[in-house]
Amino acid sequence: MIFRNPLILLVFLCIATPVQAEPKPSPFWWPSNHAEWESAKRHTRMLENGKHTQNSQWRDQDWYAQDWISQRGGDGMALVRGFYDNRILHDQKQDDGTAVLVVGPHFYRLSGFDKRRVVQTVDAVFGMTRRDPHAVIRLKDWHTRRDVGVYNEYGLSLQ
Repeated sequence: MIFRNPLILLVFLCIATPVQAEPKPSPFWWPSNHAEWESAKRHTRMLENGKHTQNSQWRDQDWYAQDWISQRGGDGMALVRGFYDNRILHDQKQDDGTAVLVVGPHFYRLSGFDKRRVVQTVDAVFGMTRRDPHAVIRLKDWHTRRDVGVYNEYGLSLQ
């Protein structure tokens, strides 16, 4: 008989198995939460398209700061306090006449679109660019104190 050797039998059985329509990753090659990550990527709308420049990605999005402010009963200061309480923002100050917004650790967990909405909301509440259309708001990291972006009349640009 040809299958006297168990190794030959094993090879024959591996070759003779039918092809599955959808490949299943082996538990030896993918982390245990790989399927969850793939599902989250497929269903998360705010993942960014890295092929487009930052500001042009959201050019056609119809959103206004008043949308978020109205959800807080029209109290923009309560909304901004919520950004601080949730460690999205850390501090705000003046540096040589330029407004500086120090972002907290949870700022980096937001999508690019939500980062822009947070900074745009802070600007709408405090009216920095409304008073001076050429005003600039610098964004600094809370931990390294390095500049991470700039907000001006054209929107938010992150480094």
